[in-house]
Amino acid sequence: MNQLLTQPFPVEEQDFAELADEIRVLLTGAVDTLEVAAGLEAKGIGDKTAHRYGQPDVFALAARLYESTVRRPAFDRPAANPWLTDEPTWRRGGRHVLRGLLFGLPGMGYVAAGPLLGRPSAGLVLTLALVACWPLGQGLAALASSRPDPGAARSVLRYGVLAGTTAMAVICVVFGALFGADTAVVAVACAQSLYLLAATAALVTGGEIWLLAVLLPGLSVSFAGPPWQLVLAGWTVTGLGVLVLAYERTRDGTGTGVSWASLRIAVPYALFGLLAGGLLTFTIVAAYTGYGEPPPTTSIAMVALSLAMGPAEWVLYGFRARGHDLLQESHSLQEFGWHIRVTLLELVVRFLAVLAVLLGLAFMVAEASRGTLQVAACSLLLGGALFVALMLQSCGRATASLVCCAVALVLETAALVLAAPPPVAVQLGGAAGLFTVLLAYAVVVLGRATAHR
Repeated sequence: MNQLLTQPFPVEEQDFAELADEIRVLLTGAVDTLEVAAGLEAKGIGDKTAHRYGQPDVFALAARLYESTVRRPAFDRPAANPWLTDEPTWRRGGRHVLRGLLFGLPGMGYVAAGPLLGRPSAGLVLTLALVACWPLGQGLAALASSRPDPGAARSVLRYGVLAGTTAMAVICVVFGALFGADTAVVAVACAQSLYLLAATAALVTGGEIWLLAVLLPGLSVSFAGPPWQLVLAGWTVTGLGVLVLAYERTRDGTGTGVSWASLRIAVPYALFGLLAGGLLTFTIVAAYTGYGEPPPTTSIAMVALSLAMGPAEWVLYGFRARGHDLLQESHSLQEFGWHIRVTLLELVVRFLAVLAVLLGLAFMVAEASRGTLQVAACSLLLGGALFVALMLQSCGRATASLVCCAVALVLETAALVLAAPPPVAVQLGGAAGLFTVLLAYAVVVLGRATAHR
């Protein structure tokens, strides 16, 4: 009798096919027979039921079903790409180009400070104040972007602009006392810092069009070429307008204080702003401290680099969007790594091409000649290095880029102090080394799928 009970019952293939159809989704997506057995038992099919299908137990039944089915797992619907929006490409691109203009055009404000810039102490104070303000602006933008809702972000920006402006006022006074600058120079340095922080608040809250509008008085008088007193008046109106705009964009902020964890998130961005400022103004600071004059095209190249930051943002968003899509489309890690590395190199070349065009146009408008080739090469390499560093930063790989930028700046300073070569030659060598190291590191690290989560 026991032997009869354990004998498998005859089974029709039709009955077996009906069971397979009933659990088709489970069978086509299962990774092994154990998953099928667990699914059968969840549906109430145990050893006794398996006997009716001619199998001694549920595991044998699962194995039979698994072996007779071709695996066709149902893929989930691809997740929405967070780096793309529904707005048209021309509008999205136009916004990034506008942001580039807003980064570069305020440099015309130095026309108003022209009578002051002839003194070495004035130029050094203004340049050092600019370098000190960049990390505050970068850190403030990162801190606001990390807040959970727009109201909290606006609150951070409002109090951040107030705290940052107060800190910069103290820093400018200290710089003025150390380098013997007069009160007018300190006042211009404070105004420069106030503009940069207020403009940061306007840009983070999406006020690009309004910021361009309040820049018009200062830009108009700078291009018209009236006496410098009228230029100063025009930029005073612009400065007050930016301050009002920043207040208007942040006045309905909500939320409480900022945690230490949030501040730690902003630290890498602030450090990057400080190091980038030091690398970009290296030859200018060197000239003001007695290490030779930089080529006259240096300031023109700085304007082109500032303008290129808008297209850089656009290209950077394209890189993150492409990485997200490749995670959905690739069939293997090797395939993903190959395609994302090709994309990385292609976008770096594209950015360098845009920067080269902007440099050429800037030199052409300014009718620059002496030192143009050397400054252009230095600007391309340094701009490319900072762009790759931004790529690494956006993918959560900020530490390596910060270390590389810090090492480059320290080596440039040491070479200048110990050997006293031409500052532009030192900057060119540092930029070439920094670009090479960062690009090689990015090709390795950003080719991994874990960097694009």
